[in-house]
Amino acid sequence: MKSLEEIVILLIEDIKKKTVKESLLTEAKKIGIEKLPYTYSALKNFIDDETMDFHYNKHYKGYVKKLNDALSKKEYGDVELEDIIKKISNYNKTIRNNAGGAFNHALFWKMLSPTEQICDGPILTKITKSFGSFKEFKTKFETVAKNRFGSGWVWLVLTKRGTLKIISTSNQDNPLMNVITNGGYPLLGLDLWEHAYYLKYRNKRDEYIRNFWKCVNWKFVNELLKLKTQTKINENVMLKRIINESVSHKCGSNDLKFYREMFNTNKYMKNVYRYGIDKILKSVFPNNFYEKDQYGPSQMSGIYDLERTGRSVINKMNTNYNVLCILTNDVNIVLSKLNEPLIVFKGKTVGEQINEAKRLIDIIDQYKTRIFSLKSPTFENIMETLGSTNRLGDVLEDYVVLKLKQIYGKDKVVKVGELGSSEDALGGVDCAIMMGEKRITAQIKPFKSYDLNNGLYTMKETGQVNIYYTDWMIFGKIDGEILIFDNKDIQIIKGEYVISENNLLDYIY
Repeated sequence: MKSLEEIVILLIEDIKKKTVKESLLTEAKKIGIEKLPYTYSALKNFIDDETMDFHYNKHYKGYVKKLNDALSKKEYGDVELEDIIKKISNYNKTIRNNAGGAFNHALFWKMLSPTEQICDGPILTKITKSFGSFKEFKTKFETVAKNRFGSGWVWLVLTKRGTLKIISTSNQDNPLMNVITNGGYPLLGLDLWEHAYYLKYRNKRDEYIRNFWKCVNWKFVNELLKLKTQTKINENVMLKRIINESVSHKCGSNDLKFYREMFNTNKYMKNVYRYGIDKILKSVFPNNFYEKDQYGPSQMSGIYDLERTGRSVINKMNTNYNVLCILTNDVNIVLSKLNEPLIVFKGKTVGEQINEAKRLIDIIDQYKTRIFSLKSPTFENIMETLGSTNRLGDVLEDYVVLKLKQIYGKDKVVKVGELGSSEDALGGVDCAIMMGEKRITAQIKPFKSYDLNNGLYTMKETGQVNIYYTDWMIFGKIDGEILIFDNKDIQIIKGEYVISENNLLDYIY
């Protein structure tokens, strides 16, 4: 038998092993530090060794450390630095500043070369075409750099149209960030922060800018250009072929049952999907997007005058689980042909479903101009589904309002719910009933069936399940029964409304 001392030693060793293992796993998820590809003194024609040492070890490594610290405070999961940059609006200011500092410098080190190089190859061809000559490009680049007031960067970027342009960003912002208007992919950049040059040049920033050309790594710039142009061409050819061959199908009842339950129980996943779709629709249909009250009084923000005059049904896509199912299935057809991992929600934890929703939104965002095209079977399927759902909702509301008018009086009941109405969208008010001097508001929901057990109604298949702040909750079937409940202490359990029978105000059949 082992002594107590031996047992304690074994336990300590075991704890050490686990700690080391956990530390390695944690480290693997961190944003790494880019190794400097030359010595601190290698760029002496441009910058001194003391500045490079200070710049690399203090500033750059400081950005990476602060970024990892900020990321560790929230469960962002495994994220790549470039993905953070591209979706920077999803993150706070601390992450924006430090992710930009980490990404910009990781590029900057590679954009510099100890050996002076001549600009040639594809990048020279592009520069000549865009700016007239290399000399004119240099002059414009230097002018933009000199005009940068305060801290920032100057960039040569490749635009989405495949052309080159020069832009400047403030602080540690990067042209790839989705908050930068008319940005692009950075091919060449120059750090204009004082810490990048002040030890050597003091206040002579213009001299620092001129000496930059002595150490530009044009070979690396050409590699970036080749990577981005070839990738874009290959993506477009493959995507066009796949989309032209693809079809879009309706979802089966079993799938819809699953997506409905997930939609109504995993609110975080639903929010990821909802806000992602809103952002995509705004970017795809900028000429049809209006802010609140911009289209008309009491009209919500959203897409208008798309398939009809007024507010489009496409605005309802962000809360429609049927459309979520269609999009997932159609995206998976493309992913399957590209031999990429499929989007899978079934059998996943709440957190895993949230990550799958993020991945789905990322893919939709990447291919949005093709998905939301008149030639796209997916878009046609989405609009048909939303139109059908909206028509059924209108018919149900009309039927319920008609029945209420027969009971409470023709002049006492009014239908409020209207596509784009702020009272409907924000308050969930579908109709209002005047009871003496009091105005009663009501939300109208469809339902398929209900269970009544132990004094509790469980309403089945009621569409989207939300908390509404109306006076009444009305559940109806077209040409069928209508149940009116007092909207107080209503529970949502496993995506279903559960209501005490004491709340039942009226039953109409």
